[in-house]
Amino acid sequence: MLALSLLFPMDPQGWLLTGILTFFLGCGGLPGCKSGRIIGGREVKPHSRPYMASVRFMGHHHCGGVLFMAQWVMTAAHCFFNKNSSLSLIVLGAHSTNNPEPTQQTFTIQQSILHPGYDPQTHQNDLCLLKLDHKATLSSSVGLVKLPRAGVDPKHGTRCLVSGWGSLSDFGHPSPGLMEADVSVLDRRTCNSSWKGQVSSKMLCAISGKWKRVGFCTADSGGPLICGTQALGIVSFSGTWCGDPKTPDVYTLISAFITWIRSVTQKSTLTPFPS
Repeated sequence: MLALSLLFPMDPQGWLLTGILTFFLGCGGLPGCKSGRIIGGREVKPHSRPYMASVRFMGHHHCGGVLFMAQWVMTAAHCFFNKNSSLSLIVLGAHSTNNPEPTQQTFTIQQSILHPGYDPQTHQNDLCLLKLDHKATLSSSVGLVKLPRAGVDPKHGTRCLVSGWGSLSDFGHPSPGLMEADVSVLDRRTCNSSWKGQVSSKMLCAISGKWKRVGFCTADSGGPLICGTQALGIVSFSGTWCGDPKTPDVYTLISAFITWIRSVTQKSTLTPFPS
């Protein structure tokens, strides 16, 4: 990586180099690349998921996120680990990440707060809170997601939805519009048989349940897992191949972090988030 980086002196953050290597080599050889694009899903009705946020670095979609308070977006810690948040923008109200839309609202990041216990090697505590530079204007295209109460742990088989703007296939181009896939919660014991005990009680697993490739892999990281009316998970990590049922997709379990989320946001505002 160091030798190759000398070929890209105008790419100090490594985005161009990472993109090139991802295209040719896939996610398997890149640290932190085993996370996030929707595969085996469908394009949603434009602006029907008003809580979705696009996290953009250097003008390009990088990760997903979810708006849970008017001035706060939740995403994955690995999306901002060792990255300069001043180079990032948050776009709300988007269906397309390639074209401007009158519904879109763009923000800079006033503060990026990674969970203090985040471990990039084990993916523990893979959660990040982003304080926007100003409050979002809520509308039919920009809205808040509901968060669960502390301790909520969905049962095996619970049906959920995962959304994002990532590629539609391995090594493919990003989706022109927001995509969504149906998945079901998988119990941790079964999930850990694939992940060799790596999945903790603060994580949540999901698969398609149809033994076909459905789920996420690279630019959907940080996006929400919606079960019923609540966001129960944040896209964290998966296997080398997108949506491979042999390596179930793993999410950060939001309900395990409600106390931390409240402590961070209440330092800046007394307005409670929806529950």
